[in-house]
Amino acid sequence: MEFNFILTGLVLMLSFVTFSLSNRTNKYSNIYLTFLFSLLTLIFILHLMAEYFFDEKYGLDIIIESIKFLIPSLLYLCIYHFVNNFNHFLKKHYPLFIPSIIVAVILIFLNITETNRSFLESNYEIIDAFLLITLILFSVITFYLEIKMLLRHKKNILNIHSNIKGVSLNWIYNLILTFSLILIVHLFFEISSEDNYFTYFFNFILVISLLYAGYHIVQQRDIYDTYYHNTEIQKEKIIDKSLVLEIAKKLQHIMEEEKLFLNKDLSLTILSTKLNTTTHIISYLINTHYNVNFYSYINKFRLDYSKSLLNNPNKKHLSIEGIAYESGFGSKSTFNTLFKKDTGTTPSQYKME
Repeated sequence: MEFNFILTGLVLMLSFVTFSLSNRTNKYSNIYLTFLFSLLTLIFILHLMAEYFFDEKYGLDIIIESIKFLIPSLLYLCIYHFVNNFNHFLKKHYPLFIPSIIVAVILIFLNITETNRSFLESNYEIIDAFLLITLILFSVITFYLEIKMLLRHKKNILNIHSNIKGVSLNWIYNLILTFSLILIVHLFFEISSEDNYFTYFFNFILVISLLYAGYHIVQQRDIYDTYYHNTEIQKEKIIDKSLVLEIAKKLQHIMEEEKLFLNKDLSLTILSTKLNTTTHIISYLINTHYNVNFYSYINKFRLDYSKSLLNNPNKKHLSIEGIAYESGFGSKSTFNTLFKKDTGTTPSQYKME
């Protein structure tokens, strides 16, 4: 029972954290996360109330079960706004709330008359198991759609960012896998209907998952900005090829002379602002003229620059990590991975040759 108090406090804290972040970064995703954590807090509070204050809990179950069906919907909306950067609710998302409404209507109907209530009480375990299985199926469907969005997102950000650390949303992948495991374990406990000590392990995993989510929510960078979003909406139907060639020369100049790639946070927006053009034109130029995405284009300059540092006797005092940061990479691991992919050897081995 102590775990329930810990979970309630932890989720309540996360709801305050996401609410405070909603005015700073990833506004709409954090708003949905605030609703999600607030509803989780309500679920835990209602469970505590049912445990300590109510002998008859069927009325509370109407609220609890309806809220449970909102959790997958809110998680989906949160991820959708992370990867799409829309600043309003879309009509196509209304069906996400239908399962919660249906569950609420059914449970209210089963509590209206004494006859219905008697049926509910005598078949409570069967109805409870049915609702749990339905919740898991609904969650699996939303998880599948979320994974598809995240895979598409991982491809899209390579055309926007030169450093994908903090924008790849890998932490959400991990949470989806963890939530899937939690649902399976929960289903097992419900079916077995045994009081077993594995419940403590289940609660422990849930606490760790919430702490993990909280850490990454605070660390999460803005994936898109207003300028990028607006220029993508207003894409040019026809691109002047002479203009593209002119911008290509300017691009080559600022890369070679100004070494703009040394900025680890260089993005398509920053580059387009520097060249006084739109993100669409820069993206078109890099994709068609160089046949690579923005991420590969910028990191090729960084790799070439890192090789010059590794071959420079005056830079021998620099560690591999130091060379990575001097070359504009956001982390040593990213540098090592891309360097080995490009040369077939590690930076340390290259340095010793």
